[in-house]
Amino acid sequence: MNSYDVTLVVPVYNVEQYLQECLDSIEAQTVFERCEVILVDNGSTDGSYRLCAEFARRHANTTVLVRHGGGAGAARNLGMDRAASPRITFCDSDDVLPPTALERMLDASLATGAQVVVGAMETFPKPTNWAWKDHFGKGDRTFASLAEIPELVHSASACNKLFDLSYLRSHGIRFAEGVHFEDAYVGVCALVLATRLALVDACVYQYRKRAAGNSTMDAIWTRRQNYWDHLQLVEYLHRLGAGLPDSSRAVLDLFLVRSYQGFALRAPDLFQGAELEEIYSRCRAVYWDVSPDVVVRATADARHRVAYLAFITGDFGLFADRAARLHGLSVRDGRPYLTGVLPDRLSPLAQATPFTAHLEHVRQVPGTGTLRLSGRFEVCGMPMVRPLAGHLGLRVRGSRLSIPATQVRRRDMRNTRPDTEWGGFTADLPLDALRQGVHDLEFVLDTEGGQAVTPCLVAAGYLRGARVIEHGGTRVVPHWKGKNRAILMVSGTARPFGWRGSLLVKDAKHVLRRRPFWKQRLVRLFTKPLKPLFLGRDIWLFGERGDTAQDNSWHLFRHVRTARKRRGAYYVIRAGSPDRAHLAGLGHVVAHSSWKHKLLMLHASALVNAYDIDTYMLPDGWDRTRYLKHLNWRVGARRVFLQHGVTDKDVSKGLHRNRTGVDLILAVSRHEGRFLSEELGYEGQVEVIGFPRFDALVPGRGGRTILFMPTWRAYLTVASYSRDGGGREARQAVRDRFLASRYREFMVRFLNDPDLLAALDRYDYTLEFLPHYEMRAMVGEMVPDQDRVRIIDQNEVGVQEAMRRCDLFITDWSSTAFDVAYLGTPLVYAQFDAEEYWDGHYQKGYFDARRDGFGPVGETVEEVVGEVVRYMRGGCVRESEYLRRVEKFFEHRDRQNNVRVSEAIDRLVRGLNH
Repeated sequence: MNSYDVTLVVPVYNVEQYLQECLDSIEAQTVFERCEVILVDNGSTDGSYRLCAEFARRHANTTVLVRHGGGAGAARNLGMDRAASPRITFCDSDDVLPPTALERMLDASLATGAQVVVGAMETFPKPTNWAWKDHFGKGDRTFASLAEIPELVHSASACNKLFDLSYLRSHGIRFAEGVHFEDAYVGVCALVLATRLALVDACVYQYRKRAAGNSTMDAIWTRRQNYWDHLQLVEYLHRLGAGLPDSSRAVLDLFLVRSYQGFALRAPDLFQGAELEEIYSRCRAVYWDVSPDVVVRATADARHRVAYLAFITGDFGLFADRAARLHGLSVRDGRPYLTGVLPDRLSPLAQATPFTAHLEHVRQVPGTGTLRLSGRFEVCGMPMVRPLAGHLGLRVRGSRLSIPATQVRRRDMRNTRPDTEWGGFTADLPLDALRQGVHDLEFVLDTEGGQAVTPCLVAAGYLRGARVIEHGGTRVVPHWKGKNRAILMVSGTARPFGWRGSLLVKDAKHVLRRRPFWKQRLVRLFTKPLKPLFLGRDIWLFGERGDTAQDNSWHLFRHVRTARKRRGAYYVIRAGSPDRAHLAGLGHVVAHSSWKHKLLMLHASALVNAYDIDTYMLPDGWDRTRYLKHLNWRVGARRVFLQHGVTDKDVSKGLHRNRTGVDLILAVSRHEGRFLSEELGYEGQVEVIGFPRFDALVPGRGGRTILFMPTWRAYLTVASYSRDGGGREARQAVRDRFLASRYREFMVRFLNDPDLLAALDRYDYTLEFLPHYEMRAMVGEMVPDQDRVRIIDQNEVGVQEAMRRCDLFITDWSSTAFDVAYLGTPLVYAQFDAEEYWDGHYQKGYFDARRDGFGPVGETVEEVVGEVVRYMRGGCVRESEYLRRVEKFFEHRDRQNNVRVSEAIDRLVRGLNH
């Protein structure tokens, strides 16, 4: 006779790195001795079976079964068939059970007689806020049906539940085999059919959210089979719903709509022709009679509702190509709609919600009395692939102003989501028309049927670029209030205590109310009178990454401290950084996050960096969002982005002016300057004056070295600027991805190529491999143990020094190719992973290496090695065609870049240009 109270089934497949943690959590269960454990190995090829067998040898209550094929569903079904206990639960082999998980669910089952017991599920290493979690936090409870707790239907997993095994068997509830989403066949079916449910108000399951593409759910929208697998699930549940009471059927419909909304939205992007028609016809058969109210309740927004409107109305064209069908908005009762007149019951499906607008940039147009406001807007559900019919406007409440707005195309928005390409706007506001006071800003959509109005919200770029704008006797500060609503604070000469007095009053209120950064605001008030005496009148604060001094910032800082003798220039760097040696003798070097660094941040006139300012220049412990909201505007430091490489690729998603708040950005060529201005939004902020580091690019060739310097891949490493630092899960996941990547394959094959190694010997060259800063921890073991090949460290040999002394340069997509071309050194492009690179790292810009580049391009190891050997054989001489391209590309080659850049910053700080 079986003496166990519960059976735990664990399907196992190639999870060696996680399995032991899972097994340990099972062994640690407070009712482990009352539990039958069935481990089902599904044909693992790693060490998973060995771990299972060892666990079973130690525990008499554990059985290991082996089967091949059918996926996790088949493995769970096998365990369910072998189970002899009255109750059953499941655990995935990469997840973890809290110690009291089984005890809590078992106690609830015994106390209530519930057919299904449900506990809370948490995710790690990062939490997930599921809507169904709102049912927890109110104590243990019992319910007669799912209709009493409808959101729980979205808890489709079988792993945070304890089931009455006879209940599952009597209803024929089993997992689907050979498909994904197999959990829901048990989890959802058991919930909707149950006549007694118990909720345990405790976490009973910890779900591991893997950080990279080694989990089924990582590729949920891009894997074509997922669309068919989930549609099969939806059809199965739809058939089940036919026999349910109306209240239970309505709950099931919530799941049918919500769970497929992402697939319904994206299917036209992935499928076409007969396949798309089949998806549509099968979806229409499921959804044609679902209540519109259920669709509205279950979907995220109007963008996801359009497909269901198409299913209900029988409009295949709307489903297949919404951009062609939705081209005109209408407004009714102040709300925007995607289509014209619809029956009343369908109107909610066409309401364009949310309708939002964000301000991103406010600046004075140089030489005018005009304030230009820029931002983005979304009428959710409406594809912004062309200008909208109708008119846009901006309303300035308090000054009784309504000004027209112009819809603009945004490259960065297109790259984020193609159907938002025309979601930008600009509006010109006459400064003389502004009254004193605080003005709310509203975005107006004026189209057929009337006007729709929404408050303007602030974006990060708006906060980064917030400055006091002065025109005549008027001063304007872009600011915010409440829940991120954008406002303009306007003051004139007639104000009783003057402009400075009003700011002092704001500071005093901020301090007295103990609002974020109140201590810093107080320190700033007391130290400001002493700033010119102890720190300098105009403070330029320089930095790069927290631990480096090698790039444009270092070169410019050295120039202003030596040639220009600028007293107010300071450089921020980590105390233990080896690069502090580069700053020796220059003075004004400040330890990152020291009290002096914090003091300088309170009084800086300019923040100057070759990398991201907020990531690398804020002192440790300063919250970025709170700093931008409560301190940045008050200090008013100009932001200068020196760049750390030529912008030749489309980096608009991260570098668009409306996102960065940058006041001055450098370019080395007219092509680059035009691209930054026209495509990345830097109107009036671009200076084509060269990079400071180029002044030190004096060739030191002749050492018979070849420098191999590939750039990084965002999808193969955890970046140093990651705000959460990645964590162990993320680092392990990207490590796994790196080991299987084309990047690593090329590096290993190239560095160990016998023809390359033989040529290095034959022509007496040494190959130096300098990994990118972000890839240093990943690539060390790829370098062969050869005298002619060695890896070099940026902490020992600077990037510029390595480039200066090499006779031949090899890179893939790195912008350092421009530095080497400027030097006059021949180079070879090794562009071996174009599809992966453009898909996962950057997107194509204006520069094409084959058409515009400064050396030959190879796509395979053999091609690259062939070009490298050819250059070695010929003494590493650059061809005349590539020399012509260099002369055409660079605007300045006179070693006066530092002079021009320091003068540009001086003009910026003194307000002569902006």
